[in-house]
Amino acid sequence: MMNSHRFLPLLLIIAQLLLCGTSYSDQRPTTGETPYSLVDLCQKALETAEQIKLAENDLVIAMEEKRRALSVLMPRATAFGSYISYKDPDTKNPDQTSRGVRLNQSFTLNGKELIALRITEDGIDRSQWMLEAVKNDYVYEVAATYFQILSSRRALEIAQADVERLEKHRKAVNERLKVGDVTKTALYRAEAELSRAKTELVRSKNDLSLIKASLQNLVTIEDDFMLLDGGTNQFAPFVYSFEALKQDALAKRVEILAAQKALEINQKTVKYQKSAYWPTLDLEGGYSHARSEFDEPISGTSTTEDTSIGATLTFTLFDGGLRDADIRQARAGEQKAIHALELEKKKILLQAKRAWLYYETSISVQSTLKDELKSARENFNAVTMQFNYGMADSVDMMDANTLLVTAQRQQSDADYDHSLAILAIMVARGDIIPVLTEHP
Repeated sequence: MMNSHRFLPLLLIIAQLLLCGTSYSDQRPTTGETPYSLVDLCQKALETAEQIKLAENDLVIAMEEKRRALSVLMPRATAFGSYISYKDPDTKNPDQTSRGVRLNQSFTLNGKELIALRITEDGIDRSQWMLEAVKNDYVYEVAATYFQILSSRRALEIAQADVERLEKHRKAVNERLKVGDVTKTALYRAEAELSRAKTELVRSKNDLSLIKASLQNLVTIEDDFMLLDGGTNQFAPFVYSFEALKQDALAKRVEILAAQKALEINQKTVKYQKSAYWPTLDLEGGYSHARSEFDEPISGTSTTEDTSIGATLTFTLFDGGLRDADIRQARAGEQKAIHALELEKKKILLQAKRAWLYYETSISVQSTLKDELKSARENFNAVTMQFNYGMADSVDMMDANTLLVTAQRQQSDADYDHSLAILAIMVARGDIIPVLTEHP
């Protein structure tokens, strides 16, 4: 008895460890599959997606364009040197060596070069906004595919449960057929429904495989992977209103910020083109050193050093209407940018309205379908009991099963639609990346 009492605490500790191990295994796979959460997928997509890399290269190009514009503001320094040697040098053709440096700077009197520099700076800002827009769209696509996989996985579970129920029902019908309680028609009906369920099971498996391949196309991940189902519970509840959503959309959406920056670029382009009517001033300074060597009958060397400063003012009198055409073209671009900005605002507001209605509808549908699923499940259980006692026939059983499967699938689709509605709200208010890339 004493030995058993000594080992009792040890047995309790082992049991607790086993329970903890079981709890952990429910969260992490033990089949060798690599687990990914939604946050993991979005972070990986931002790091490896080719589409995002293309937008990043556009930003690099814009930054280098600024360096090009800045180089125009710096004077150009050139060095030169020459050596001439004659076979028979004389006083008219001596051997000559020369070298020197020269500085050149050209600018328009109204600061055209500074306008060009500011345009390139705005171009960098616009490229950054466009990069953020590409990231937002890509993260939304990854998240939508993630929830679609969860929905397809749920559809596969429903199809598997449907097959299992119908197999049990066929077995029950077959047994009742042997004792003469039902006709062969009931067995044929049960087998037909089972074949249909098996076909739906194969279709669900293929749909899940295809959607997984779509996710691998978006995010570079292993073939053997599984998704951790965080659902939409990881997101903070939306204590929100449509008016607040509109304000956030107009203030935070990077598409609007990019369109505003494009308008500023076109406005400055008009000023840049008007600079063609201003004169251009060219400044030049130089230093040269020349050395001449004479041969017989006069031997010796001659050295000359010289410095120079020059300025040239250039003004175009006639260009055949080129300057006017450039200005009109720039103004047309400005008007186009104004209309593009207004169009983008209308598009964003419509998207926000659609997202809000989609979100409200998904909540209402979820609540209704939960009641329908509860009713369909209770109805199936009741009909099953009636069938077992001979109070319902095979047709009633099939109808109850169809009603249950339909309710389960509608509930699964409603959950998926609700997840997409939440994502649409995030996209509309412009904060999908911070929400989906930060661990809670």
